[in-house]
Amino acid sequence: MRSLLSSLVETGARRRLTGKLGTAVHGVAALIAIAVIYTTTVVYVDLFVMTVVFLSAILALLFLMYTAAPNGRRDRPSALDWLFSAASIAAGVYFFVESGRIVERITLLFPLEAPDLIAASVLLVLTIEATRRTVGIGLTSVVAVFVLYNLFGHNLPAGLGFREVSYNHFLDIMMFTTDGLFGVPLRVAATYAFLFVLFGTFLSRAGGADFFYNFASALAGRKVGGPAKIAVISSGLYGTMSGSPTSDVVTTGSITIPIMRRLGYSKSLSGSVEVAASTGGSLLPPVMGSAAFIMAEYTGIEYRDIAIAGIVPALLYYLCVYTQIHLRSRKMGLGGLSAEETPRLRATLSNGGLFIIPLVALSVALILGYSPTYVAAVATVVVLLVSAVKPSTRMSLTAIWGHSARPRYAWSG
Repeated sequence: MRSLLSSLVETGARRRLTGKLGTAVHGVAALIAIAVIYTTTVVYVDLFVMTVVFLSAILALLFLMYTAAPNGRRDRPSALDWLFSAASIAAGVYFFVESGRIVERITLLFPLEAPDLIAASVLLVLTIEATRRTVGIGLTSVVAVFVLYNLFGHNLPAGLGFREVSYNHFLDIMMFTTDGLFGVPLRVAATYAFLFVLFGTFLSRAGGADFFYNFASALAGRKVGGPAKIAVISSGLYGTMSGSPTSDVVTTGSITIPIMRRLGYSKSLSGSVEVAASTGGSLLPPVMGSAAFIMAEYTGIEYRDIAIAGIVPALLYYLCVYTQIHLRSRKMGLGGLSAEETPRLRATLSNGGLFIIPLVALSVALILGYSPTYVAAVATVVVLLVSAVKPSTRMSLTAIWGHSARPRYAWSG
């Protein structure tokens, strides 16, 4: 019973697939990335069709890459995972084949056919299950409550209840219009957000994350509360290229938290410092969190203007976090790292300073008014060109494919 409850409440675990299956999954992921770049920068594709295909493809990969429970098998998918993955593809294929009719039909006037109801129901349930596996029961519960409220809210007393909404009516709005699942958030995920995450991934794999950490360490490593200040600066710099607090914590926190613990920081203080520093990663331009892209879509304001407006608040946020860490470290008598443990600033800039160029290119392109999708695609190409300048940062095809660790360079040149 406890195991069943744990599987429902906790998120699944990430699988590390190897062999032929791992190669196949990597290949499909690469094809998805190429397709997104092609459909957002070269040709025009109907947005409804794009988001449906994108969602079904991502769900198919997700069920193969994440276990249903934290203690699930991590070496290969289960039969249920294969079933969910196949159902995702089948639903996506159906929507793609019927996209012409679906796009042209009048919502709530033309009745849904039985296959429409089946495909839409499957995709809705799979999306909720994918949310539970990756995010947890919290957000999934919120979604479930609102779904149930739509379907059974007419039974509530006056003030909370409303006219009965049939299941067909609910599915029609939720799955066959851009006001439901295939609305602005998913459209942003399939275009802007995907391309900017791709840019950040390439920059990190080329060695950009190492450079930002070394740069932060050279600036603040020897000061009072040095490790915590490194966490603040490196998380902010990494956030400028990823826009993701989660990846920020995983990348920079895996280095800064052990260092803080070794120098006398408590577990709670080490974790809170890294969380506070990484949270701001979605605030710092040029690559901000998905909320900024959604804001641009909803308001019609250019992403460039939103990014410019976010500079001062983001800097103030990090200034406050940095100041708090400085004062707390002085009060607790927490020192910095030794000279042997910190890199030299000149050597750091010499070895990895080229990684500033893609961020500069991205920022300049945004200011000049190019579309975010075009800017992200071009910036990714700039990363590949910059990384090829030096052998220590040059990415091989296997590194780009994902089967080798990102290159690391020495602190001293």
